[in-house]
Amino acid sequence: MAMAAVVTMAGVAVGVAGATVIRATPAGAALVSPQPVAAVAMAVTPDGGGYWTARNNGVVSAEGDAAAAGDVGTTALNQPIVGMAATPDGYWLVAADGGIFSFGDAAFFGSTGSMTLNRPVVGMAATADGRGYWLVASDGGIFSFGDATFFGSTGSMALVQPVVGMATAPGGYWLAAADGGIFSFGGATFHGSMGGQPLARPVVGMAATPGGGGYYEVGADGGLFSFGDAVFHGATVLNLADQVATTGDARQLVIVDAPSFGSTTATVTTWAKTATGWQQALAAMPATAGYGGWQYAGSRQEGDGATPIGLYRFGSTMYGTQPNPGVAFGYHQLVCGDWWDEDSSSPTYNTFQHVPCGTTPPYAGRSEALWTEGNAYPYMAVVDFNTPPTGPYGSGIFLHADTGRPTQGCVSLPIADLVAVLQWLRPTANPAIVMGPDSVVRNY
Repeated sequence: MAMAAVVTMAGVAVGVAGATVIRATPAGAALVSPQPVAAVAMAVTPDGGGYWTARNNGVVSAEGDAAAAGDVGTTALNQPIVGMAATPDGYWLVAADGGIFSFGDAAFFGSTGSMTLNRPVVGMAATADGRGYWLVASDGGIFSFGDATFFGSTGSMALVQPVVGMATAPGGYWLAAADGGIFSFGGATFHGSMGGQPLARPVVGMAATPGGGGYYEVGADGGLFSFGDAVFHGATVLNLADQVATTGDARQLVIVDAPSFGSTTATVTTWAKTATGWQQALAAMPATAGYGGWQYAGSRQEGDGATPIGLYRFGSTMYGTQPNPGVAFGYHQLVCGDWWDEDSSSPTYNTFQHVPCGTTPPYAGRSEALWTEGNAYPYMAVVDFNTPPTGPYGSGIFLHADTGRPTQGCVSLPIADLVAVLQWLRPTANPAIVMGPDSVVRNY
């Protein structure tokens, strides 16, 4: 494998590869795309009696005999925390720009926080004596500090999928890619990989056995793959609902999972919260989304045809041109004069309005005469997007009947599936709907 050049900075060996660069966010600046708070890394104490868990906002939790030594939860971070490594009585946190934060007896040996990186850092690993560490970037570039020896990298290789983590072996290390591919350097022996195998969810990390004779790869759904002397003891594979980051007090969940940001199709699944986790309620259903694909809520604009990404509640009233099909929510059968105000300059923007039949409200030119949309709205639920409105980010986002073509930003279902979902939803269960491309829908 091709090796990156090694340069020395103040006596520290650093693996460098590639020429295309991205620049870190200026000091003190907010993250470009704020992320939902989530656990991103953990480290175990030497005796195995406890562990630390790090979140992307820099907060560290200590469990068992792991002693809390501090965190950066109140620090304005240039980039989110992406990894951690432990010493006997301390730990390091590493951010996506390679900034290192040291706590307890973990000594600072250097960082890439002030460097221009080809790709963001995705993780780190410590040497056996705790007197050095490696950082790994998503292109497999390796940065070595303290007594950590540079054994090589994939920084100059064309990877099928990005590197997501690393693990150390005596005299070397392995890198794991999102497709399960394993790259071995130094004294690390290749024992096999999931590269080229079909995966339900991408690999997100790896760990080595104590003697370095094997390793595990872990998938985003909790799936575990063992190689060498790594023994498989079982795994808890998470269903899609269990992978959603934050569902609050919702006990019913509708997930609209699209293949990509540009897709106008999606799959809808429904989930009920039980004592043991989320259980699927109804069979999966085909759905249609907006002709403009998918867009984050704050980037969407009225009339752009994009379906908004995120987690939302349902409106307290369901509507339809047909009589109530037996829903538990409040229901209003649409009549002449029922409108949804979609004029962003109107004081009643993004709300249901009724005017006397035959009159034309001032917002009519940009709004929907709901009672005339029998094909789309025989029955429908309101998705509480941009309610109350905070800007012209869009209005009238509904779960409604399929019309055989992409929507204006809503989600549509075949009529039988729509009725089944609306009948299943219960206001007492505080239902929520999570919508977005598969690559980001679990973030909510």
